[in-house]
Amino acid sequence: MNAKKVPGFSVAVIEQNNIVTSKGFGYADLEGKIPASAETVYRVASVSKTVIAVGLLQWMERGRFRLDDPVNRLLENVQIQTKFRKQPTVRNLFSHTSGLPVHVDPVCFSLDETISLGEMIQRSAITVMPPNQEIMYSNTAFNIIGYLVGQFAGEPYPTYMKKNLFDPLEMKTSSFEQSPEIRRSLAQPYSRNKPEDPIEKVKPWYGGSNPEKPCGSLFSSVTDLSHFLIAQINMGLYKGERIVKDSTVREMQKLQAPAGRSRSGYALSWKHTWYYGNLLLSHTGGNLGWTAHVAFYPKLKVGIIILCNLNDNSGWRPPAREALYLLTGGTFSFDPQGGRTKVTSQRRRKLVGTYAHEFQRTEIKLEENALVIERGPEKAYLERLDKARYLVHGGGSDGLELTFEFDSKGTVRQFDLDTEVFQRYAEDKRLVDTKADLRGVWRGNYVHPYGYFSMDLTIKDPNNASATDILGNVAQIADFRSDHGRISGTTKFKIPQDYVGRGAEEFDVTLNLACIERKLEGYMSLKSRIGESKARLILTRVS
Repeated sequence: MNAKKVPGFSVAVIEQNNIVTSKGFGYADLEGKIPASAETVYRVASVSKTVIAVGLLQWMERGRFRLDDPVNRLLENVQIQTKFRKQPTVRNLFSHTSGLPVHVDPVCFSLDETISLGEMIQRSAITVMPPNQEIMYSNTAFNIIGYLVGQFAGEPYPTYMKKNLFDPLEMKTSSFEQSPEIRRSLAQPYSRNKPEDPIEKVKPWYGGSNPEKPCGSLFSSVTDLSHFLIAQINMGLYKGERIVKDSTVREMQKLQAPAGRSRSGYALSWKHTWYYGNLLLSHTGGNLGWTAHVAFYPKLKVGIIILCNLNDNSGWRPPAREALYLLTGGTFSFDPQGGRTKVTSQRRRKLVGTYAHEFQRTEIKLEENALVIERGPEKAYLERLDKARYLVHGGGSDGLELTFEFDSKGTVRQFDLDTEVFQRYAEDKRLVDTKADLRGVWRGNYVHPYGYFSMDLTIKDPNNASATDILGNVAQIADFRSDHGRISGTTKFKIPQDYVGRGAEEFDVTLNLACIERKLEGYMSLKSRIGESKARLILTRVS
C-alpha cells in the first residue's frame, strides 16, 4: 500500500462469528488530516454486487422466481434486447454468463444529470452473445438484479435493502444512497490518471442513474461489511438471526460458471477460485476514486475486507487474498530453481506455445526445465500439481490454479486461469482479398465499455477516408492507407459527455482492418489519458 502511495484504507479481519481486528491506516481526508478508521465509509464499487445479490435471493426464497427463469419474463417496463433464441436466466445474471457485456456506467456530478435506473438498463441491456457461451463480466446484469429487487418490493431498491439487509445485519452506516449521514462519514476519494502521476481529489459523483446503479454504488465501512461477511461465513446467520436460508447460501457460494473445465469461475456473484490450495470466494471493486477487495475461505471460516480511497487507473486492487493467505500461515517462498518441473520432450510439445484470450497474447515457455507463463512484461512460474493443473507463482495470478485442457489426441487446446479461457493461438488463415477496390461506404457495429455504437467508414481513395465517431460526428482519418486489401490509419473520437467525468475527453483511435470474404474485419484501438481498450470491427459495404 505504501508503494501505491495510498492516502488511506481500512481493514477488518473476520473469523467465524467475530471481528478479530478492524483498523484504519493513513487518511480518510489528506487535506483535512482526518485519519481513516474502521468506521470510515467508502464507496465499495463492485463489491456491491455480492450485497445486492442477497437482496434478490431473499425474493427467490419468497417464491417470486427460480434461478433458471428467463429474466425477460420477470421484468416489467424494461427488457433485455437479444437477437438470440436462448434467453438469459436469473442464474446467468448472477454468474456473468448472460451475454451482456461489461458496460461502464456514466459518471454524473449532479442528480439533475442522471436518468432513471430503468432507462439506464433499457439503453445498456443488449446481449452480444447467447447465454452460457462464456464468462463475460457484466455491470448491467447486476443493475437488472437491483431493479428486480425494487420491482418485487414495490419500492426503490435502496429502501428495501435497508429494511431487509442492513437493519438486521446492524449495518448502520451502509446505504445505496448518498444520504447526509453517509456523506458525513465518507472518505475523500482520490485518483490519478496513471500510476506515476500525482493524486487528485475527486468531487462527489453519482453513478448515472437515480437510484444509483446497484452494481457499484454501495457505501459502507469495514465494520459494516464484516457483519455481511459473518452472515456469509455462517450460512446466512448473524447473531442468531437468519438473513437467508442455509441452502440459499450454499447455492450462492457454489461454482456455477467454471472457466472451461477448471475448478475456478463464478458462483452467484462471488468469484470462486482456489488460492494456494484453499477454496477462496472473493470480489474486488474499483471506480472513480475508490478500490475495494473482500475475500474469505468458506471452509476455514476466515475472511478479510480492505477498502481504499484511491484508484490509480492501473487495474490495481487492495491485496486482500495475499493478506488473508499470510494471516492463515501462508508464505511466499517459492524457489524457481528448486521447483523446476521435470518436463519430458513429449509434454513440452503439449504445453509450450502461444495462447490468446480476446486481445491478450500469453506465452507458455520452458526455461531450464521450469515452465514459465509470460503475459506482456509479467513472468510467473508454474508448479505442477497433476497432469492438467499447475500452481502459478508470481505476477498478478500468483497462487491461482492454471488448468490445461487436452483434445482427444492429447494436444493442448486451451488453458483456464481465474475466470478466463486462453485458447491455443492460431493465425487466421483466411485469404485477404489483395485486389479488392475498397472505395465506398462501409458500415458496422462495435461494443465498447461505454456502450454500443455504429460506424460508417467512407473510403474516397487509397489515401483519403473518414469515419463516424462514438457521437456520430464525421472524423477525418490521418495517415490513412489502403493497400492490397488492408487499411490502417489514426483519428480522434470525442468521448460522450456522460463519461468525461472519468478523466478524459477524447480517444486516440487506431484502425487496422483487412478485406476478407467481402467484408472489412479487424480491430480498433481506443486510447485515452486514463486507459486503452480494443474493439472488434466487422464492416459491410453499403455503397
